Amino acid sequence: MLAKYHGFTLIELIIVIVILGVIAVIAAPKFIDVSVDARIAKLESLAGSMRTAANLANYKAEIDNKTDCASDPTIEMGGQTITLRCGYPCPHPSGIARAVTADDDSYQWIGGNCAGQLGAIDVRLRNAQDPSDCRVRYTSARSDRAARVEIFSDGC
Repeated sequence: MLAKYHGFTLIELIIVIVILGVIAVIAAPKFIDVSVDARIAKLESLAGSMRTAANLANYKAEIDNKTDCASDPTIEMGGQTITLRCGYPCPHPSGIARAVTADDDSYQWIGGNCAGQLGAIDVRLRNAQDPSDCRVRYTSARSDRAARVEIFSDGC
């Protein structure tokens, strides 16, 4: 009499493993989307660089006595001439954009001015789902507060 076997054959086991592998390769990227986290981390890195550059420029402006809010003095920093507003880099290509070393291929600098005390410049991440809402905003210093750096990451 033939013995009755219970269980799977080796062929059946290999087929199941191959099918599970194919499903994992197809489904895993949909469940583990790290590109959004990577874009947010890139924004946070840029924001940290902006804060550091603004603080370093402010320290140098304090030493050089160039913290006047009525004019736009300049300082030399890292071989660049930086335009200041109230002792911090102004939100302009000649201000914070020069003070921060950023990859121009990944970022898009939008707006920016040194006129008045409410100037701001946005730095958008080009490869975001909604670049207008995946950005860092640098707002100029005023006589009553330091420059501000804000992150907007809803569109990343």
